[in-house]
Amino acid sequence: MANIAFDFLTSSFLFDERYIDDEYRIVPEKELVLELNKYHDYIEHNFVQIVSEVQKGNEMNISIEAIDDLPDEQLLKQLALYLDKVIISDPIFEIALHENTSQMPIRELMHLDMEKNINRRKLAYVAKYMKWSTPLVATQFIKYVPIALLQEAPRELPILYSKDGFASELSTELYQFFYDRVRVNNVHINDGKMTYSLDEKLQLGTTIAVDFDDEDKRHGHIFQFMQMQKANFDEATGRFEVCQYIPDTISESSFRAWVSQSINQAAIGEFRKTFREVMLAKEMQCMYLAKTKFTAELLNKTLAKKSVDIDLVNLSMNLELPVVNKIALQDLISIRYDNGEAFHNFRTSLNAKLIELRNIDDKETLAKELQRVSYELNTINVAEVNKEYKKIARTLGLDAVLLTGSLVTSYFTGGLTLIGAAGAITKGSVDYIKYLNQVKENNGYFIWKLNKSI
Repeated sequence: MANIAFDFLTSSFLFDERYIDDEYRIVPEKELVLELNKYHDYIEHNFVQIVSEVQKGNEMNISIEAIDDLPDEQLLKQLALYLDKVIISDPIFEIALHENTSQMPIRELMHLDMEKNINRRKLAYVAKYMKWSTPLVATQFIKYVPIALLQEAPRELPILYSKDGFASELSTELYQFFYDRVRVNNVHINDGKMTYSLDEKLQLGTTIAVDFDDEDKRHGHIFQFMQMQKANFDEATGRFEVCQYIPDTISESSFRAWVSQSINQAAIGEFRKTFREVMLAKEMQCMYLAKTKFTAELLNKTLAKKSVDIDLVNLSMNLELPVVNKIALQDLISIRYDNGEAFHNFRTSLNAKLIELRNIDDKETLAKELQRVSYELNTINVAEVNKEYKKIARTLGLDAVLLTGSLVTSYFTGGLTLIGAAGAITKGSVDYIKYLNQVKENNGYFIWKLNKSI
């Protein structure tokens, strides 16, 4: 199994089922942090090689937007019907991200909890998910990539300055996109925890939350208003120190300017986050799957280009095949792995059917056409394969087909002579394999095989 992440995890206690089931309760915090740091450094060191593993071969791959919830089995099954490989953000690496220690003085100044323990329940959940996906990793259907490394906080806190409150970093059209969706709320700090309510009307304050995603799947941005005071000025050298502090009050004009600046910075951060993920997907020669409405609209606004492959993937994702709901994901992948040619024949046939639907804008018409395609694939094509098998039975004779599998037993038990067995096996097997290969070339064979496995 060519997967760098699993080379580490399979020999780590992070993948030990006893620890996972117990949510790592018996592991001291220091030991757990140490192991996660080792994993982080190991993955970061091998980042280039991990990316290059995805690039191998002429495949149709997709990278899924890196947000908290992992793709469920139903989504993966839908993707498995069309795509070769699915790229998922490594969820254990996300937990292992290094914290920016330069922010600790600010956390202390804001009276936030300084002790940040590992979320053991979440760690156990994502470790169990990755272990569940091991067979899918082994067949190269799933690949874990440390996408979160693109968003890791810098080791040193940067000092940013803009004359216009960061109003010229993005285009006017892009800023309008963000301002049309923005939500700004006051943040309250109670017992070292930050909370805010979306229903609360914005008032003067020095801590705010800014977000744009009404599905609440993307993290918001927290901004703290601070003022600076010059201290210890050395006239000889011109050097001085600056002290930052949180004022008790803020004026109306300062508040409006600061909120506007915060929205601009949050918009820049969101744009860069998505842009980096899309560029990594491009580097890995993958399409990009947006899991949130916000991301999809942002990409359509900025980076989206008309593409036959992307249109076909989107159409295939809306295709409903009953077999997908009935078959287990690992069985689907196993059949696909063992019948690679049949899978590619199916995908070629599906492309031919879907490409005719690319220019249908009416949703109701498109839905009817997709139902028609689904019926053809799951009913008409499967019936054709069944018909081909009946043809084999008629051509060779049902007994001959069954006999093909029983002659070997007869040979080993002494029921036939060596020459007789060899001759019968050769005649029956050659004819059977010949007809079977013809059946396998049928575009519906892959779906037929999935149905037969249920």
